[in-house]
Amino acid sequence: MNNYALTSTTNIRNSNDYYIVFYLNEKQYAINIKNVLEVINIPEIEIPIVAPESIIGMFNYNGQMIKTVDICPYLGFETSNFTINHQLIITVIEDSCFAIHTEKIINILQLEAENIQDLPFNIEDSILNKVYKSDDSAINIIDIQTLNRLLSREHQKEGKINYSNLFPSDDKSKQILSIRAQQNKKVQEVFSFPFDLNTVNQYILFTLDKNNYYLDLKYIKEFTSLKRLNITKLPYTKEYIKGIVNLKGDFLVVIDLKKFLNNEAINSIEPTKLIVVEGKNFKVAFVVDDIKYIKDLKNIQRTNMYSTNSKYIYSEFIEEGELYSILNFEKIINDEKIYININ
Repeated sequence: MNNYALTSTTNIRNSNDYYIVFYLNEKQYAINIKNVLEVINIPEIEIPIVAPESIIGMFNYNGQMIKTVDICPYLGFETSNFTINHQLIITVIEDSCFAIHTEKIINILQLEAENIQDLPFNIEDSILNKVYKSDDSAINIIDIQTLNRLLSREHQKEGKINYSNLFPSDDKSKQILSIRAQQNKKVQEVFSFPFDLNTVNQYILFTLDKNNYYLDLKYIKEFTSLKRLNITKLPYTKEYIKGIVNLKGDFLVVIDLKKFLNNEAINSIEPTKLIVVEGKNFKVAFVVDDIKYIKDLKNIQRTNMYSTNSKYIYSEFIEEGELYSILNFEKIINDEKIYININ
């Protein structure tokens, strides 16, 4: 999903500065993560004959029919054809829940407040009012509150786009979209975790080779790209100890999580990211292949739960034909294998 390396260290503790960034019409847009419930692949959508402007249609999400929104008309450009690789951002604000169509999720980034600027012009009912500017890019920030207000208008004008013509028409794509729609409509049973998910239910998805892992967000201090870091190898250490790294003045032990978990096909994919985890008396860094996105795992389908023999994996489940493993962080961090003396 994410083919873009992080350009700076990202502190994810401050959710007000944390945004999910996506592509539309070759431009970058962002939504504050506090308004994001989940990111899903686009499913089959029920398209009405007559619908308000920007409403693609409806689909059943976890037992509730929600709107799918095309924001292109609000941004002033034509909507392109959809593909099965497009994604929906499930968005929540106040009492509203709707899905925003995107072409591709780029990354999850911290956008520093000092680099967020008001647009030099003010257009009434514009869903854009701020832009994030860095040295090499500009990211337009979506005003979800304004978007929600526009979608809630009783006399919203009738749309002119025939969205049926934008979906793929080949049999294979239509079958994939249909399967996704069936999976999305199931009311999910609450899975009981050994901690209070009312306050902690956000997980970050990352990959090791072709394997998918979730790690509880509460343990994560920050993450960064490996490109700009110099890892110093330590002699006489295990293969999964990559060495130590100086990260903002802290010397951290760097663990190759792929090798630590004894994954097969160990060197097939080059790792690109470093996840820094922190507790009361420790701080270590895990090397992973790629970071995907954040997801709320408060509700997952109990019928898809699978047992595992690994002491480092709390549980597993199947979604859209792929296996996902939820890491048992307490087991990993309390394993004496990851501790070495770096003094």
